[in-house]
Amino acid sequence: MTKYLWIAVGWMIAVSAQAADERVIALATAGDVDAALVERVRAGVEEYSGAAVRLAAPVPLEAGQPLDVVGRAAVQTMEAGDFAIIVLARPLDDRPQGVCLPDERFGVLNVAKLEVGADADKLARRATQESLRVMAMLLKMAPCPFPLCVLVGYDKVDDLDRMSANFCPPCQDRFAREARKAGLRLIEKSEPAAAPAEAPAAEAAPETSPAAE
Repeated sequence: MTKYLWIAVGWMIAVSAQAADERVIALATAGDVDAALVERVRAGVEEYSGAAVRLAAPVPLEAGQPLDVVGRAAVQTMEAGDFAIIVLARPLDDRPQGVCLPDERFGVLNVAKLEVGADADKLARRATQESLRVMAMLLKMAPCPFPLCVLVGYDKVDDLDRMSANFCPPCQDRFAREARKAGLRLIEKSEPAAAPAEAPAAEAAPETSPAAE
């Protein structure tokens, strides 16, 4: 009995150690970025990529600060379990649309550029698409030539509105492989609920004549 108890304890320690080694993507803001947008991006990135994303503390943003400087400041706020950090920033709109430096473990997206001509829903979709693209770059994935993939190249911001919001199946598989190699925590996707069985049709009631006046 004691032998099996120690085996069980050892298994629990191993599982705990494995969980502790898993890493996540941190998602932070810099500047005036709506909290509802950030939560929609976090949820969308988790749904489409399957990788766990944690909301991180905001990063200070000074006027005229280049995006790479914002990214390096964000890296200084990362926790031990963070693989990399993505920042949704609102700098001056003359800044580039974004920057991603995989070797320095960060990507910064310029929300001011993404919101041009967009309502709240379109902005959330664009920011989620770009965050997925940054995640792929952080894992050293290459662009995809398939038109129905979020990793296909594009020229203008509004091109995002005609692109897929998700990886194509081969890129999804590759993302999962690269994420596991990097030690990222992948979220189990719940199976869709089964449709309820149809109830037997009730017998039709016999027709009745309208009551006589």
